[in-house]
Amino acid sequence: MRFSVLNTTANAVSFKSARVNILASSDNHGNLTTLPDFFNTIKENKEDIFQKSEDESTLNLFVNAGDFYINPSKKGFRTYPESTNGNIQKRFLRKLIQEVKNLLPKNSNFDAVYTPGNHCFDGGDDTLLNLVDMKEMTTVVSNIDKRKSPIYKDLSREKMPLVDSKEYSIPDSDDPDYKHHVMILGATIPTMKFYNPGLLKRLSFFDDQEKKDAQLKKEDLTKTFEVLNEKVSDFKERYPNGVVLFSSHMGTKISKMIRDEVPGINETFDAHQHDCSTISKGLSSISSLGKDNELVKSIALTLEKNGDIERETSTYFTKLYKMDNLETNGVKKLLGATFKKDMEPLINIVDKKKELEELPYDNDIRYANSYLANYLTSAIKRSVREDVPDIDIVGVQSSIIRGGLKNGSNNLDMMKIFDGVSEDLSGVEVGKVKGEDLVGLIVENVKGNIAAKTRNTIIHWSDIKVDRTLLEKILSGEEKHKTAYDAVKIRNKNEKSSFVKINPEKDYTMAIAEKYLIKDDIEYPKKIRENFVPLHKTYDELFRNYLEEIDYNLLITDKTKEKRIV
Repeated sequence: MRFSVLNTTANAVSFKSARVNILASSDNHGNLTTLPDFFNTIKENKEDIFQKSEDESTLNLFVNAGDFYINPSKKGFRTYPESTNGNIQKRFLRKLIQEVKNLLPKNSNFDAVYTPGNHCFDGGDDTLLNLVDMKEMTTVVSNIDKRKSPIYKDLSREKMPLVDSKEYSIPDSDDPDYKHHVMILGATIPTMKFYNPGLLKRLSFFDDQEKKDAQLKKEDLTKTFEVLNEKVSDFKERYPNGVVLFSSHMGTKISKMIRDEVPGINETFDAHQHDCSTISKGLSSISSLGKDNELVKSIALTLEKNGDIERETSTYFTKLYKMDNLETNGVKKLLGATFKKDMEPLINIVDKKKELEELPYDNDIRYANSYLANYLTSAIKRSVREDVPDIDIVGVQSSIIRGGLKNGSNNLDMMKIFDGVSEDLSGVEVGKVKGEDLVGLIVENVKGNIAAKTRNTIIHWSDIKVDRTLLEKILSGEEKHKTAYDAVKIRNKNEKSSFVKINPEKDYTMAIAEKYLIKDDIEYPKKIRENFVPLHKTYDELFRNYLEEIDYNLLITDKTKEKRIV
């Protein structure tokens, strides 16, 4: 099914002088098992996406606005145990680009452009450079501050796989002496000190920030606006009718800011926020690209010598183009060859009440109750107890969780579950906190989650019940006769199905992620971090230990079905 929007920026004329076909995607997050369906969607709609692709006056672009990669340093594959996520994901990105190019006639004008997202930096600077160093694509990042980035002194221009812009020249269909000009810019969210603290040692962004991107305001991004305006102004001065494309792993909120502050941008490919919308304002359009291979966006621009642009945007949802099991393509062949052992079924879910057949992952986990999070936190607590017998609670930030569980889940599914945190920051730490601080940090987390429920993600707990609704009323002043101790309760050790008020003076033994404890943009990590020591295990290791102990047979209990976030 195709959903299209036609947007003409000026009166249509009788001829079309040049065309730009753009296939856009983003935020794959290392989801390789659905990549064959994603490619099949492109293949089934190639005649619409790449119209007139063979014409000399047509430019065909495959733009990916980031986060194809995630947690590139992580290992754990069964077929290739020494390979990392990054090695495998790079192989698939290269194959995907090759297969898309092969859909076009041989001499078509084609290029692939990539802008890294925050997760592409999960392994640090050098890992990122290795991931994007491939001849099949151009990596564009316009908001790197070269003067503050030692890597630009260490590498020659010839060896640097990053460029700050790329320009294309397209012959006019009627006038061979006239050329249409297109420039593409790219920007990555400048909050790597928040997402991957301490991992970027040789790269620096303009307007580097340590706070969450949801908190960024226009005044935080003045240098970014200035640099982008300089590049656009220079291009437009040379080519007044030139077209500017912008690959933005900044999120919709900031992409809108950039559109308003850098008016020369014609088309923005928006990533990071995971929206699916298309927003037009004047001569500029923002196409948000979704996540996890759920859709393909096609943007077609027809260009006139007088500067007029006609735009058509189409969205193709991959669930409508799932591959038949008998059908195959190059991406699917690579999947089978790479993960022969990893795709064998592992998980068996048993629910004696036959109420749950799977523990799904969805976006609601970032702010609402989740059976998946309940199961994971309880399972990890059982593993932690082997080293820390007096453990009271385990907390997991929901942004760390990126995959679910169902009957037949395989090793690839298992590797995705805790894929939302860099391997270098994925360690679990254990320490004691006073009840007063425990309630304080939970309230702090919920308060941030209320402000931006999908970006400031909630922490799930093994043995804590959080009445998020009541807390919101308390924080807003609507509920004056209750306190946070009425909204945040801990499991009653004498009666496991009930929860009681937390004692502000009592010490509670807690396990939490290293990544949470090193945060400096919120109060409580700084306040409690000195009480914690590394367990020298990750969430992934702890959960895998648990699964091996139960021989991968997951028993669903009433504890899994608790309403821990109300």
